[in-house]
Amino acid sequence: MKTIASLMIMMTFVLSANAQSLQDSVNALVAKYKGEVGIYAVDLANGDTVTCNPDKRFETASVIKIWILGKLYQEAQNGKLSLNDRVVLTDSNKVPGSGILQFMNAGLNPTLHDLAWLMIDLSDNSAANMLVDQVGGLKKVDDFIQSVGLKKTKMISKIFVPHTSIDTVLGKKFGIGVTTPRETAIYLTKLYNGEIVDSASSMAMIKLMEDQTYNIDIPRFLPTYKDTITIAHKAGELNATRNDCGIVYTPRVNYVIAVFTNKNADQRWITDNSADVLIAKISRLIYDSFVK
Repeated sequence: MKTIASLMIMMTFVLSANAQSLQDSVNALVAKYKGEVGIYAVDLANGDTVTCNPDKRFETASVIKIWILGKLYQEAQNGKLSLNDRVVLTDSNKVPGSGILQFMNAGLNPTLHDLAWLMIDLSDNSAANMLVDQVGGLKKVDDFIQSVGLKKTKMISKIFVPHTSIDTVLGKKFGIGVTTPRETAIYLTKLYNGEIVDSASSMAMIKLMEDQTYNIDIPRFLPTYKDTITIAHKAGELNATRNDCGIVYTPRVNYVIAVFTNKNADQRWITDNSADVLIAKISRLIYDSFVK
């Protein structure tokens, strides 16, 4: 009869073998890709991870908005503002790119919660910049990022407002924001655990991310998505950049995944962009390994 100790050793070996098989599969996929790739995924039950360039710095693109959201909810939790407060949209608030506020008439009076929904679920750039102003500016967002222990992550400038840059050197290389796959995963894990803001605020932030309308990356190839799987995530895209990160909830296990790509050879703005397909394939590999 096998002892408990020997069974534990066998179980550890199986888990290690599964983790190594996943890592080998991910490495093989990345090796063929024309561009830079960074990955950090962690099983929130047993701590199993899969990584690729986990500490390499990548442009955040719109992923930076998850940190603006965190600072907003921290301010609300501390009583410095209310999510029901209203802000007047002006023509000077409007910036191009993703979102709908740029097309609205000046004088619109959304709440801060409205702006948060627009920023996360429609990736509205004007809403993001307005929220940065409401929480005290770029330096306040950056201070928040540092306060949660992220040393390589930074919001550099407001979106499409380069003269607001608080670090011109980083700005020339990374645009509006910079992070690493590991630090993004750490932040999302802390959010999952209720360590960024209180439990109610954490759940509200996660719920906003669950309503995401851009679903061509992490969710794309996952089985029965929205029937049995819930994904709270945020994507970010530029010509040569495609990113997605989030928390995946399944009936068997929950996990965090962050995938960043840069210097992509394929810069087409189509659903089957090579980077978007790569992220989706990586997502499925991780799902198949973690959700055994």
